Amino acid sequence: MAHTVREQILMALRKRTWYSGQELAETLNISRTAIWKHMQTLKDEGYHIISNKKQGYQLVDEGDLLTPIAIEQWLTTSRFGRRILHFDELDTTQRIAHEQAQQQAPEGTLVVCDHQTNGRGQLGRTWHEAKNEGIAMSLLVRPDVPMHQAGQLTLVAGIALAKTLRSLDTPVTIKWPNDILIHGRKVAGILTEMQTEADRISSVIIGIGINVHHQQFSEGIENRATSLVKETGQSFRRAEVVGRFLNQFELLYAQWLELGFGSFVADWEDLADRLHETVTLRTRQTTASGTLLGIDETGTIRIKTDAGETRFHSAELVYWEKE
Repeated sequence: MAHTVREQILMALRKRTWYSGQELAETLNISRTAIWKHMQTLKDEGYHIISNKKQGYQLVDEGDLLTPIAIEQWLTTSRFGRRILHFDELDTTQRIAHEQAQQQAPEGTLVVCDHQTNGRGQLGRTWHEAKNEGIAMSLLVRPDVPMHQAGQLTLVAGIALAKTLRSLDTPVTIKWPNDILIHGRKVAGILTEMQTEADRISSVIIGIGINVHHQQFSEGIENRATSLVKETGQSFRRAEVVGRFLNQFELLYAQWLELGFGSFVADWEDLADRLHETVTLRTRQTTASGTLLGIDETGTIRIKTDAGETRFHSAELVYWEKE
């Protein structure tokens, strides 16, 4: 990933407590006046930088930005997140990611924005987002697998996200197939969309929305939505969450390609919400209640009803009255 001058300045400031303007100018082969102007721009963007005539510049705090340079510092990936498109505001990151896929963008391309105005979830539902309070991102992958397996990526991404958030001391669980919960309330959602060409997968776009700093939610969802901060009282850096997720997901994606989804069943069930409890499943044709047994090697949900074990490939777990 090529770095801009400002990104190179940030990388330098991260390495030392103080960095003189003269040293930066010589390292980057630009004038001290240019260094000063870049520092002012970085401050305007939200970086807390102080200066001292004798010692130079010091990066005190990086704020909570979702810029490529902020995310990149957390990455250990080889491909995922190595090309990042960042926007202050978008209708939806999915649209840009689909456009990138059609323009032959490389696998691992990430689209992220600070304010998504028209985010979408499963079944066409709106994903509510507030500026600088959450994470809206879409990741482009190009798996060489049969088309019927593409939907498994929703579950693989869910496992990766749940493991990421648990590593940050957040007690999340997975609601099949695409929601992440804390204490029974939704904190994140996943939307997977596929592009095909000549009966094969051209690309899969994995869209993820995460409530991070939200304290209030609009009427109608206030009793079933929550945020990382609201539930834990901890502070979170959004760039760290994104970076850690990409690290985790790249590993699990490689495992999925090599070993198939069957290798994830135990992990998913360890993270599952309401496992071995009574749940209600709804499809377009019917509604069924029973004990949640888990999933099978294809990702299909399994419940035990009075009639015995029943499996659903496409259905929705009904948690809240108005869904």
